[in-house]
This record gives sequence, structure tokens and C-alpha cells, in this order.
Amino acid sequence: MMTVQEQEEANGAHATFQVLSPVDGSVVGEFRESDAADVDAAVQRAAAAFPQWRDLPVRERAKHLWRLADVIERHHEELARLDTQCMGKAIRDSLVEARRCADDVRFWAGATDKIFGKELADIKGRLTYTKHEPLGVYGVIIPWNAPTISFVNRSVPALAAGNTVVIKPSELAPLSALRLAELFAEAELPAGILQVVTGSGGTGDLLVRHPDVRGISFTGSVATGERISLAAAATFKKVTLELGGKSPIVIFDDADLNAAADAAILGVAFNAGQICSAGTRLIVHEDAQDAVIERMLATSKKIRVGDPMDPATHIGPISCQRQYDKVQGFIDRSSGQGRIVTGGGRPAHLADTPGLYIEPTIIADVGVDAEVFRQEIFGPVITVTTFRTEAEALTIANDTEFGLSSYVWTKDLGRMFRMIDGIDAGVVQGNTPQVMNAAFPFSGHKNSGFGTAYGVDAIEGLTQIKRVTLNFSDEPAQLPWADLE
Repeated sequence: MMTVQEQEEANGAHATFQVLSPVDGSVVGEFRESDAADVDAAVQRAAAAFPQWRDLPVRERAKHLWRLADVIERHHEELARLDTQCMGKAIRDSLVEARRCADDVRFWAGATDKIFGKELADIKGRLTYTKHEPLGVYGVIIPWNAPTISFVNRSVPALAAGNTVVIKPSELAPLSALRLAELFAEAELPAGILQVVTGSGGTGDLLVRHPDVRGISFTGSVATGERISLAAAATFKKVTLELGGKSPIVIFDDADLNAAADAAILGVAFNAGQICSAGTRLIVHEDAQDAVIERMLATSKKIRVGDPMDPATHIGPISCQRQYDKVQGFIDRSSGQGRIVTGGGRPAHLADTPGLYIEPTIIADVGVDAEVFRQEIFGPVITVTTFRTEAEALTIANDTEFGLSSYVWTKDLGRMFRMIDGIDAGVVQGNTPQVMNAAFPFSGHKNSGFGTAYGVDAIEGLTQIKRVTLNFSDEPAQLPWADLE
């Protein structure tokens, strides 16, 4: 597989960008800023490879992906280190994600021959059915918060469906994407079916607007998702968007309060809270608030913030200076919006280090009009709001422009199902922290996007439907004007 990095020497001098370590500000690497010629070359290579990949027997396509899974599994530790090096995710979590990638590839290898159409009822002697056909060149723009697993779970489903892929990683974390392109070659996948271009938002815009790209998958902010939708509409591309979130965690007073509290604080601490589906709005029954906060506080004190390469660390730094300033700004402005129970900034033991560290922060007594309640913070910050009645809890949970994930804790089965029916979100998880699986759909409502990159439902966004009607009877097909016979 060729990346634009490999074309640099032949093409001469080119604009570059640097990735800085969030641990100490050192330069992780310097990378090429792909321009229009680079993007076009990548798209054309993918387009040239498409017919052969599309027409490959699906069992052969599956064999390629099975081989890729084995290669990723062998190199998952290396991929994990590259992600941690770029964006500061704790190595223990990077390792879990990178290892899981191999299993996710295997899921899609097994799905290649299970992309079914439908037989439609008609009249005797005539058969009508549908089939899914790949779009062609599929563009993928992935975020910085989970580089390796995002790469795999956006590109491999597209490949399994018969598309070829051009993928742009975040300019904050391109290392694992470039290495994955090499691993695709090591797995002996056909040349050209996967291309990587590197750069900032301008490179992504070139990919979205390219007329030979027939589908786009984007994970990122609402504002960028809106711009991508508008740009893709000009050439009628299929678009799958996974955008922002402000996920509610609703805890009723009959719940297992210790389990709910632990899930709440650990959910927002994982990856320093840089997860779109993190439960950042804790909505707790007023009679349970004190017990839940007490437990969260106790658990938060056990969470270790520090060097992300240390296997003992739970939370590494925020990914970059811009994101650090954004998160810290939300915390600083929250003084008039609630009560900081714990956290609020850099841990004391890291006060003299240059790293972009923020300890888990709990802000209680937050009203529904507060900025920290309404805006996506994307950091290790959770707000606490109380309710009295089930109806009030549902109203507060839905009082957001987002609708990605949600969490409900109660032992009352009837109440659980009423909340499931009432919450306006793509995912509802009951009495459990977040569960992710390649087989499970993951999609948003409202401003959280549309479509899914997970589960067999992802096929809808990766293919186009063709309807076929065949007359196989001995009788001639009936004409619309019988009097002409």
C-alpha cells in the first residue's frame, strides 16, 4: 500500500505539519500536508483498484481480511504505543483497543458473504429482488481520540462491502494510520484498495469534495459534520456521521448506587473524557445524590493521572494544547454554574510538569441552563443535576441538542423500559457502563449524526441498492396497453 509519505521524494518539496507530544511538548514527528494533487492521486489509485476488489469472490475477500486480522494482532502493541505517543491515551487502554481491532476485522471478514438483499413478493412467473452493490471509492475521516480502532472500524467495513478506501487520519495522531497502511501491505491485500492521505481539515475537505469519491464516513464535531454534509451533497455522496454527544446517566434511588457511581466516574475518566459517548451529565434522584457523589469522590481518588506510557496510569494528558485550554476554560467558567466537588485542574503531583494533565472533575448542583450542562466538554468533567420524578428525569435527559448514547440505572424493569422508549438517543444502556462491539449498531439522533459504522446496519451506508425484476414464465410480459396486442 502506498501512502503520500512514500510519494514525497518523487514529488519534491511539500508543506508539512508537526505532531507535538501532550506529555512534554516534544516533536513526535513531521508529516506531509496532502494537497489536491496528492488526494487526487490517492483517489485514482483506489478507483483503479476498485473493479478487481469488487469482483473478487466474497470468500477470497474474506481470506484477505482474516489475514489482516492476524497481522494486526501481531503488531497491536506497536500500534498502541503509536497512539499513546501521539495523543496521550493511557497505554493500558491503547493496548485493549488495538488488540480488539483484530477481532473487529474478523467480524467483518465473516460478514463478507452475509450482505443480503431481499426477495419481494410479486406475481407468479416473475421474480423481483434487491442486491447491495459497493459504492466505489469510499472516503474516511477519523478522529484523534481513538486512532487505531477508528481506522479499522471505518475502513474495514467499507472494504468488506467491496469498496476501496482513502482514509485521512487526524493531524494530531497520524502515526498508527501510516503504520496500518504498511500492515495492509504486509497482509498482502491487493495493491491500491487502501490509501492514506495526511493533513489538516483542508485535506479532508479535498477528499469530501472529490467527484470520484462516492461515500464519506466522518467522526468529529457537529460543526465539521455540517460542513461535510453540505459539501458532499454537491456530488450526492452517501454520508455517515458520528458527531458530538452529551450523554445522560440517569440514576434512580432504587439502583445499585455504588455500581452506578463507579461507572459514572470511570466512564468520564476513560481516555481523559475524550469520548463522544461518555456519560457527562449525571442526572440523579435527589434522595440518592449524596451517596452517589460520595462514592464517585472516593473512586476518583484512586484514579492515577500521569505518564501515559506507565502501565499503572489510568489517565494520560489531554491530547493537545487547544483541547486542554478548551476543557480548562469550561472548568474555570463553571464557578457560577455549580459546585466543584473534586478536581478542577492539574493534579498536585504533576504541578511542575509540562504535560497537559487535568484530573477527574465533578461539578455538582448544575442547572439545565448552565454551559457545562449543555456544551460538549470532551474532557474528564462530569456534572451532577438532580430530579424528583421519572417524568422530570426524562425531560432533563432529553434537554440537549445531542442524542448519541445514554445510560439508565434502576432495578424497576417497567421504569427501565419506559426510559428506553422515552430517551431520544441512538444507544440506551441499562445498568451497565458503555458496551461497544463490532456487531452492535452505534448511531446518533439529533445533532449526533446519522448512520452507523458498526454492525450489519453499517452496510446501508456502504452500498447502493439495485432492484432486479425478471420474467421467467412462458407467457410474454404483459404490456400496459392491452388493446395493442
